[in-house]
Amino acid sequence: MRGIYYLITRFYVLILFVLLEFFALSLIYKSHKYQEVSFLNTSGNISGTFLGYFNNINTFIHLGQNNKTLMEENVLLKEQLRYQNNYPSDSGLPKNSLSYKFNYVAAKIVNNTVNKSINYITLDKGGKDGIQKGLGVISSNGVVGIITNVSENFSLAMSVISVKSQISVRHKKTNALGSLYWNGDNPYLLQVDGFSKTLPIKKNDTLVTAGFSSIFPPDIIVAKVKKLEPDESTSFFHVDVVLTNQINSLSYVYIVKNEKKKEIDSLEIQMLNE
Repeated sequence: MRGIYYLITRFYVLILFVLLEFFALSLIYKSHKYQEVSFLNTSGNISGTFLGYFNNINTFIHLGQNNKTLMEENVLLKEQLRYQNNYPSDSGLPKNSLSYKFNYVAAKIVNNTVNKSINYITLDKGGKDGIQKGLGVISSNGVVGIITNVSENFSLAMSVISVKSQISVRHKKTNALGSLYWNGDNPYLLQVDGFSKTLPIKKNDTLVTAGFSSIFPPDIIVAKVKKLEPDESTSFFHVDVVLTNQINSLSYVYIVKNEKKKEIDSLEIQMLNE
Protein backbone atom coordinates (compact mmCIF):
# COMPACT_ATOMS: atom_id res chain seq x y z
CA MET A 1 0.00 0.00 0.00
CA ARG A 2 2.84 2.39 0.82
CA GLY A 3 4.29 1.86 -2.65
CA ILE A 4 0.98 2.72 -4.32
CA TYR A 5 0.54 5.79 -2.06
CA TYR A 6 4.09 6.89 -2.89
CA LEU A 7 3.49 6.56 -6.66
CA ILE A 8 0.22 8.52 -6.44
CA THR A 9 1.74 11.36 -4.42
CA ARG A 10 4.79 11.51 -6.68
CA PHE A 11 3.01 11.32 -10.04
CA TYR A 12 -0.46 12.67 -9.21
CA VAL A 13 -0.04 15.54 -11.69
CA LEU A 14 0.68 13.14 -14.56
CA ILE A 15 -2.16 10.81 -13.53
CA LEU A 16 -4.59 13.75 -13.34
CA PHE A 17 -3.43 14.95 -16.77
CA VAL A 18 -4.02 11.52 -18.37
CA LEU A 19 -7.49 11.23 -16.81
CA LEU A 20 -8.46 14.70 -18.04
CA GLU A 21 -7.17 13.83 -21.53
CA PHE A 22 -9.37 10.75 -21.66
CA PHE A 23 -12.33 12.79 -20.41
CA ALA A 24 -11.76 15.42 -23.10
CA LEU A 25 -11.44 12.79 -25.84
CA SER A 26 -14.67 11.14 -24.70
CA LEU A 27 -16.49 14.49 -24.92
CA ILE A 28 -15.19 15.01 -28.46
CA TYR A 29 -16.14 11.45 -29.42
CA LYS A 30 -19.70 11.86 -28.15
CA SER A 31 -20.37 15.28 -29.68
CA HIS A 32 -18.71 15.05 -33.12
CA LYS A 33 -19.76 12.49 -35.72
CA TYR A 34 -16.48 12.59 -37.68
CA GLN A 35 -14.38 11.88 -34.59
CA GLU A 36 -16.80 9.11 -33.62
CA VAL A 37 -16.42 7.37 -36.98
CA SER A 38 -12.63 7.80 -36.88
CA PHE A 39 -12.50 6.31 -33.41
CA LEU A 40 -14.62 3.33 -34.42
CA ASN A 41 -12.45 2.69 -37.49
CA THR A 42 -9.27 2.93 -35.42
CA SER A 43 -10.61 0.64 -32.69
CA GLY A 44 -11.78 -1.81 -35.36
CA ASN A 45 -8.31 -1.91 -36.90
CA ILE A 46 -6.71 -2.39 -33.48
CA SER A 47 -9.09 -5.21 -32.53
CA GLY A 48 -8.58 -6.82 -35.94
CA THR A 49 -4.81 -6.70 -35.48
CA PHE A 50 -5.14 -8.16 -31.98
CA LEU A 51 -7.34 -10.99 -33.25
CA GLY A 52 -4.79 -11.65 -35.99
CA TYR A 53 -1.94 -11.96 -33.46
CA PHE A 54 -4.07 -14.18 -31.22
CA ASN A 55 -5.01 -16.38 -34.17
CA ASN A 56 -1.33 -16.75 -35.15
CA ILE A 57 -0.50 -17.89 -31.60
CA ASN A 58 -3.42 -20.34 -31.63
CA THR A 59 -2.30 -21.68 -35.03
CA PHE A 60 1.23 -22.26 -33.70
CA ILE A 61 -0.07 -24.09 -30.61
CA HIS A 62 -2.14 -26.48 -32.76
CA LEU A 63 0.51 -26.84 -35.48
CA GLY A 64 1.18 -30.50 -34.73
CA GLN A 65 -2.50 -31.43 -34.83
CA ASN A 66 -3.01 -29.42 -38.03
CA ASN A 67 -0.13 -31.22 -39.72
CA LYS A 68 -1.61 -34.56 -38.71
CA THR A 69 -4.99 -33.49 -40.10
CA LEU A 70 -3.41 -32.42 -43.40
CA MET A 71 -1.62 -35.76 -43.68
CA GLU A 72 -4.89 -37.65 -43.12
CA GLU A 73 -6.62 -35.47 -45.70
CA ASN A 74 -3.85 -36.09 -48.24
CA VAL A 75 -4.27 -39.84 -47.76
CA LEU A 76 -8.01 -39.48 -48.36
CA LEU A 77 -7.47 -37.40 -51.50
CA LYS A 78 -5.01 -39.95 -52.85
CA GLU A 79 -7.53 -42.72 -52.24
CA GLN A 80 -10.19 -40.74 -54.11
CA LEU A 81 -7.77 -40.13 -56.99
CA ARG A 82 -6.99 -43.83 -57.21
CA TYR A 83 -10.71 -44.58 -57.22
CA GLN A 84 -11.26 -42.22 -60.15
CA ASN A 85 -8.35 -43.71 -62.07
CA ASN A 86 -10.03 -47.12 -61.97
CA TYR A 87 -12.49 -45.85 -64.58
CA PRO A 88 -11.77 -45.09 -68.23
CA SER A 89 -11.27 -41.41 -69.07
CA ASP A 90 -14.57 -41.34 -70.99
CA SER A 91 -16.56 -42.87 -68.13
CA GLY A 92 -19.38 -40.68 -66.88
CA LEU A 93 -19.70 -42.33 -63.47
CA PRO A 94 -17.40 -40.17 -61.31
CA LYS A 95 -18.22 -36.88 -63.05
CA ASN A 96 -21.95 -37.45 -62.77
CA SER A 97 -21.82 -38.36 -59.09
CA LEU A 98 -23.27 -35.91 -56.56
CA SER A 99 -19.81 -35.02 -55.25
CA TYR A 100 -18.90 -33.32 -58.51
CA LYS A 101 -21.52 -30.60 -58.06
CA PHE A 102 -19.39 -29.05 -55.34
CA ASN A 103 -16.30 -26.84 -55.33
CA TYR A 104 -14.31 -25.91 -52.24
CA VAL A 105 -12.71 -22.63 -51.13
CA ALA A 106 -10.04 -22.92 -48.43
CA ALA A 107 -10.43 -20.31 -45.68
CA LYS A 108 -8.56 -19.39 -42.52
CA ILE A 109 -10.41 -18.87 -39.25
CA VAL A 110 -9.94 -15.33 -37.91
CA ASN A 111 -12.14 -15.64 -34.84
CA ASN A 112 -14.13 -18.47 -33.27
CA THR A 113 -16.52 -18.76 -30.29
CA VAL A 114 -17.83 -21.88 -28.52
CA ASN A 115 -19.12 -20.48 -25.21
CA LYS A 116 -22.33 -18.76 -26.35
CA SER A 117 -25.83 -19.98 -27.21
CA ILE A 118 -25.24 -18.97 -30.84
CA ASN A 119 -21.59 -19.32 -31.86
CA TYR A 120 -19.99 -17.77 -34.93
CA ILE A 121 -16.78 -18.35 -36.86
CA THR A 122 -15.17 -15.48 -38.79
CA LEU A 123 -13.41 -16.52 -42.02
CA ASP A 124 -10.94 -14.62 -44.21
CA LYS A 125 -12.92 -15.17 -47.42
CA GLY A 126 -15.78 -12.95 -48.56
CA GLY A 127 -17.78 -11.64 -51.50
CA LYS A 128 -14.74 -11.02 -53.66
CA ASP A 129 -13.97 -14.75 -53.39
CA GLY A 130 -17.47 -15.73 -54.50
CA ILE A 131 -18.73 -16.49 -50.99
CA GLN A 132 -22.47 -16.09 -50.39
CA LYS A 133 -24.95 -16.57 -47.56
CA GLY A 134 -26.20 -20.12 -47.15
CA LEU A 135 -22.99 -21.94 -48.13
CA GLY A 136 -21.81 -24.82 -45.99
CA VAL A 137 -18.49 -24.90 -44.11
CA ILE A 138 -16.62 -28.15 -43.47
CA SER A 139 -13.17 -29.39 -42.48
CA SER A 140 -11.40 -32.62 -43.29
CA ASN A 141 -12.94 -34.03 -40.08
CA GLY A 142 -16.56 -33.04 -40.59
CA VAL A 143 -19.22 -30.34 -40.69
CA VAL A 144 -18.47 -26.91 -39.18
CA GLY A 145 -21.41 -24.59 -39.94
CA ILE A 146 -23.27 -22.44 -42.49
CA ILE A 147 -22.42 -18.95 -43.80
CA THR A 148 -24.85 -16.32 -42.50
CA ASN A 149 -23.18 -12.97 -43.26
CA VAL A 150 -20.74 -11.85 -45.97
CA SER A 151 -18.66 -8.70 -46.50
CA GLU A 152 -16.18 -8.05 -49.28
CA ASN A 153 -13.21 -9.68 -47.54
CA PHE A 154 -14.73 -11.74 -44.72
CA SER A 155 -17.64 -14.03 -43.95
CA LEU A 156 -19.40 -15.18 -40.81
CA ALA A 157 -20.50 -18.78 -40.32
CA MET A 158 -22.95 -19.94 -37.66
CA SER A 159 -21.34 -22.93 -35.97
CA VAL A 160 -23.19 -26.24 -35.57
CA ILE A 161 -22.70 -25.56 -31.85
CA SER A 162 -25.61 -23.10 -31.91
CA VAL A 163 -29.17 -23.43 -30.65
CA LYS A 164 -30.46 -22.15 -34.02
CA SER A 165 -28.47 -24.67 -36.07
CA GLN A 166 -30.21 -27.71 -37.53
CA ILE A 167 -28.59 -30.13 -40.01
CA SER A 168 -30.01 -33.24 -41.65
CA VAL A 169 -27.92 -36.32 -40.90
CA ARG A 170 -28.01 -40.00 -41.75
CA HIS A 171 -27.11 -43.06 -39.68
CA LYS A 172 -24.39 -44.60 -41.81
CA LYS A 173 -25.23 -48.26 -41.11
CA THR A 174 -29.01 -48.10 -41.59
CA ASN A 175 -29.41 -44.93 -43.75
CA ALA A 176 -32.01 -43.69 -41.25
CA LEU A 177 -32.50 -39.90 -41.31
CA GLY A 178 -32.31 -37.59 -38.31
CA SER A 179 -31.88 -33.95 -37.40
CA LEU A 180 -28.75 -32.70 -35.61
CA TYR A 181 -29.19 -29.81 -33.18
CA TRP A 182 -27.76 -28.43 -29.93
CA ASN A 183 -29.83 -27.96 -26.77
CA GLY A 184 -27.51 -25.22 -25.46
CA ASP A 185 -26.04 -27.15 -22.51
CA ASN A 186 -22.73 -28.90 -23.16
CA PRO A 187 -20.91 -27.50 -26.25
CA TYR A 188 -19.13 -30.83 -26.70
CA LEU A 189 -22.36 -32.86 -26.73
CA LEU A 190 -25.04 -32.41 -29.41
CA GLN A 191 -28.40 -34.09 -29.93
CA VAL A 192 -30.21 -35.91 -32.76
CA ASP A 193 -33.97 -36.29 -33.26
CA GLY A 194 -35.80 -38.73 -35.51
CA PHE A 195 -34.18 -42.11 -34.88
CA SER A 196 -36.82 -44.78 -34.23
CA LYS A 197 -36.47 -47.22 -31.34
CA THR A 198 -36.67 -50.06 -33.86
CA LEU A 199 -33.31 -49.10 -35.40
CA PRO A 200 -30.17 -51.07 -34.41
CA ILE A 201 -28.25 -47.94 -33.37
CA LYS A 202 -25.27 -48.41 -31.07
CA LYS A 203 -22.71 -46.31 -29.27
CA ASN A 204 -19.87 -45.06 -31.52
CA ASP A 205 -21.97 -45.44 -34.69
CA THR A 206 -21.17 -42.84 -37.34
CA LEU A 207 -23.50 -40.09 -38.56
CA VAL A 208 -22.93 -38.41 -41.94
CA THR A 209 -24.62 -35.64 -43.92
CA ALA A 210 -27.89 -36.77 -45.49
CA GLY A 211 -27.07 -35.24 -48.90
CA PHE A 212 -30.63 -34.06 -49.51
CA SER A 213 -29.84 -30.33 -49.33
CA SER A 214 -27.90 -27.98 -51.58
CA ILE A 215 -25.62 -26.97 -48.69
CA PHE A 216 -23.49 -30.01 -47.86
CA PRO A 217 -22.27 -32.89 -50.03
CA PRO A 218 -23.54 -36.34 -49.01
CA ASP A 219 -21.57 -38.65 -46.71
CA ILE A 220 -19.53 -35.93 -44.98
CA ILE A 221 -18.82 -37.29 -41.51
CA VAL A 222 -20.57 -35.32 -38.77
CA ALA A 223 -20.58 -37.10 -35.40
CA LYS A 224 -20.32 -40.31 -33.38
CA VAL A 225 -23.10 -41.64 -31.15
CA LYS A 226 -22.14 -41.08 -27.51
CA LYS A 227 -25.30 -42.07 -25.67
CA LEU A 228 -28.83 -43.20 -26.59
CA GLU A 229 -31.88 -43.83 -24.44
CA PRO A 230 -35.48 -44.69 -25.40
CA ASP A 231 -37.81 -41.72 -25.01
CA GLU A 232 -40.71 -43.00 -22.90
CA SER A 233 -43.18 -40.49 -24.36
CA THR A 234 -42.42 -41.19 -28.04
CA SER A 235 -41.33 -44.00 -30.36
CA PHE A 236 -37.89 -42.47 -30.83
CA PHE A 237 -34.49 -42.59 -29.16
CA HIS A 238 -32.99 -39.65 -27.31
CA VAL A 239 -29.51 -39.53 -28.86
CA ASP A 240 -26.45 -37.60 -27.69
CA VAL A 241 -23.53 -37.36 -30.12
CA VAL A 242 -19.97 -36.05 -30.17
CA LEU A 243 -18.81 -34.06 -33.20
CA THR A 244 -15.90 -35.52 -35.15
CA ASN A 245 -14.66 -31.94 -35.48
CA GLN A 246 -12.86 -30.20 -32.63
CA ILE A 247 -14.28 -26.85 -33.68
CA ASN A 248 -12.51 -24.86 -30.95
CA SER A 249 -9.07 -25.92 -32.27
CA LEU A 250 -9.64 -25.49 -36.03
CA SER A 251 -7.45 -23.08 -37.97
CA TYR A 252 -8.50 -23.80 -41.57
CA VAL A 253 -11.79 -24.89 -43.14
CA TYR A 254 -13.40 -25.36 -46.56
CA ILE A 255 -16.38 -23.35 -47.79
CA VAL A 256 -18.62 -25.52 -49.97
CA LYS A 257 -19.86 -24.00 -53.22
CA ASN A 258 -22.61 -25.96 -54.94
CA GLU A 259 -22.63 -25.09 -58.64
CA LYS A 260 -26.36 -25.85 -58.84
CA LYS A 261 -27.46 -24.35 -55.51
CA LYS A 262 -29.20 -21.31 -57.01
CA GLU A 263 -31.14 -23.48 -59.44
CA ILE A 264 -32.20 -25.93 -56.72
CA ASP A 265 -33.19 -23.17 -54.26
CA SER A 266 -35.14 -21.31 -56.95
CA LEU A 267 -37.06 -24.45 -57.88
CA GLU A 268 -37.91 -25.27 -54.26
CA ILE A 269 -39.06 -21.69 -53.53
CA GLN A 270 -41.23 -21.79 -56.66
CA MET A 271 -42.84 -25.02 -55.45
CA LEU A 272 -43.56 -23.56 -51.98
CA ASN A 273 -45.21 -20.50 -53.52
CA GLU A 274 -47.59 -22.51 -55.68
